[in-house]
Amino acid sequence: MEELDLRDLLSYFGSKIVSFLFIVCLVVTAGCLYSVFVQKPEYTSKTSIILTGFSSNTESSITQSDLTVNSKLVSTYQEIVKSRRVLSQVITNLRLTFTTKELARMISVGAVNDTEIIEISVTNLDAKQAYLIANEVAEVFGHEAKDLYNLSNVSILDYAEIESVPSNLNITKQVCIYILAGFLLAFVLLFVIYYFDTSLKSVHDVERKFDLTILGSVPDYTKKKKKGGK
Repeated sequence: MEELDLRDLLSYFGSKIVSFLFIVCLVVTAGCLYSVFVQKPEYTSKTSIILTGFSSNTESSITQSDLTVNSKLVSTYQEIVKSRRVLSQVITNLRLTFTTKELARMISVGAVNDTEIIEISVTNLDAKQAYLIANEVAEVFGHEAKDLYNLSNVSILDYAEIESVPSNLNITKQVCIYILAGFLLAFVLLFVIYYFDTSLKSVHDVERKFDLTILGSVPDYTKKKKKGGK
């Protein structure tokens, strides 16, 4: 592989600045058109449930043993939320046309900062449907968890709300990504063209390529005439 001359490379990029900016603008324009006309907005509704004490007496306090059991059940409960047993019941209750696998792909479940709080997120093209599914999943899960473990330690902390802002569209963030992608693509394309261009453009190219001393060269009078305006 031939050694790259940094000065020649910088000079080459300087001479191709218009092409560089054109590629960047092209990528940004294509990305914005995709975001506006192709990408479909999705809405995410979130509901959270909390694992409480096991006693039916609301005045009793949560014991340390309750917290220990709850912390061990968090990971198990996260799996139960997306189980066929829960999702099939949600589909029946809301009369959805999805399969359990399709519905499972819309749902994400996670614990909040190592607490006994489990957050259920539902993403859908329909904001109202995402809201209904999120709340129904929480309700059905609470009943199923009680039947499975015979424990009454699940309560809904926050119900989901209908979101008006798409969760997958962030114009500022996406434009920044398109700009970075455009710069990277433009740099790679121009660098590849420069690297594989074997044509001789100057006396220095001849000296470097053939290791010969140039005794003389014919000046390009065309450029001088253009500069002189004649």
